[in-house]
Amino acid sequence: MKIILASQSPRRKALLEKAGLKVIVDPSNADERSIKDKDLKNLVLRISELKANTVAKRHKDSIIIAADTMVYFDNKEIGQPKDRDDARKMLKELLGKTHKVGTGITIINTATGKMLRDFELSKVTLNDMSDAKIWEYLDTDKYIGKAGAYNILDKEFKEFIKNYEGDYENIVGLPIKKVLDMIEKVKNEWEN
Repeated sequence: MKIILASQSPRRKALLEKAGLKVIVDPSNADERSIKDKDLKNLVLRISELKANTVAKRHKDSIIIAADTMVYFDNKEIGQPKDRDDARKMLKELLGKTHKVGTGITIINTATGKMLRDFELSKVTLNDMSDAKIWEYLDTDKYIGKAGAYNILDKEFKEFIKNYEGDYENIVGLPIKKVLDMIEKVKNEWEN
């Protein structure tokens, strides 16, 4: 049975492959902006379901993995920065405080139609950093395409991290233990 990752995130693909799964990447390209919800959990679950359903139509007898991860602070989404100045503003807002990282996961077994959804929440507290340190990090261009303008895996960002609570891999982009458990549940139904 093929495993399809409905995402072009290299971090998610790497996490799944590190866990021993061979995945085929097929990004959904669904219109995520069409989904509005003030509640972080509902929002990421609905977006992950949209992605999964979009990709499921293209693959028979497969397991579809879709996820949506958001950085959430002060009751609002902190998305990907538009440019370098936007990235600096985002980091300035997050530094010295704690923000949430929420991931909605939807897994569909297209052979049976069985669908599972789940949610993982982690918290990240950042140190207060000087403007010089912020610019130094931004000079790496590693903030590009990253929610919250950072990637917790970047060695250049390590000193920004004060601590975190919850699943570290969730902060990276996919709570892999939870995903593997969900895959087993949808596969078992197919095999029985």
